[in-house]
Amino acid sequence: MEKLEGIAIMRKIIANIIYYLLYLLSLLPLRVHYLFSDVLYFFLRYIFRYRSSTILTNISRSFPKLGYKEIYQLAGKYYSFMCDIIVESVWQISHSDKKICQHIKVEDEEVVNDIQSRRNCVLIVMGHCGNWEMISGLAGVADQRSKESFLSHPIYILYKAPESKTVDILLRKMRMNEYKKFSSQGEVIESKSFALHLLKNKNQKCSYVLIADQNPIGDNPIVANFLNQKTAMHRGPEYLANKMSLPVVYLYMDRLKRGQYKIKFELITEDASGEKELFVTQKFASLLERDLQANNVNWLWSHRRWKRKI
Repeated sequence: MEKLEGIAIMRKIIANIIYYLLYLLSLLPLRVHYLFSDVLYFFLRYIFRYRSSTILTNISRSFPKLGYKEIYQLAGKYYSFMCDIIVESVWQISHSDKKICQHIKVEDEEVVNDIQSRRNCVLIVMGHCGNWEMISGLAGVADQRSKESFLSHPIYILYKAPESKTVDILLRKMRMNEYKKFSSQGEVIESKSFALHLLKNKNQKCSYVLIADQNPIGDNPIVANFLNQKTAMHRGPEYLANKMSLPVVYLYMDRLKRGQYKIKFELITEDASGEKELFVTQKFASLLERDLQANNVNWLWSHRRWKRKI
């Protein structure tokens, strides 16, 4: 027992050391971080060839009409995009809500406001698009939020814990720091706790934001047609939304240019229990595919999304 406690303490110490080193690094101007991104791009793409085969395979299978040259060019743009996400996630640590919101524009907020005025709890699903590590920026500047807006009520961000407990401690610290910065009433919740947390808060005016395009855990996923491939999807969001008659909204974070993002919302259903089986998941997959066809760089192409056989 003492040994386990010692390991836990050591993990916290290591995570805190890394966090404060990143904090010091984050104090540099964003333009300097983008210089780091350009250097990192060179090493990841040409020296280490980070997940090169995965990226090229994912892109070629998702966009079969692209020629090899186009696939290679798209992969290069993705490496640049991925490196920008990394440095932006570090940069935001020490910067204010106002500074971060200069880089994030929110549209169609009324889609969620309208539903929440009648239904209280809303499930918001999104993919790994834009810089999802800056998603807390959707709350906007605290003193500029309307009391009637869903942004003035708790927003819970769901995440899948990484295998490394030290990394998990670090990421939670970084993400919760963003909550405090935006004066949000919500918190970061590990996805395994989603069902219980939802049951406790089903009558509360709140929203849950879930990145729903990750590899599902378990042997009984929902299978959807996504980017020209049969794709395993999480069953949990569909199941809970159906059982608890939740409204479901799609969130897309588009990357307009380097350092500029736009968040938009689109209604999937006002009551999942009234829809056909698998409607929510298939609609989410359809909307995400539509947006990736419009901006095909804007996704996590290095993710081993189709590693399991269906």
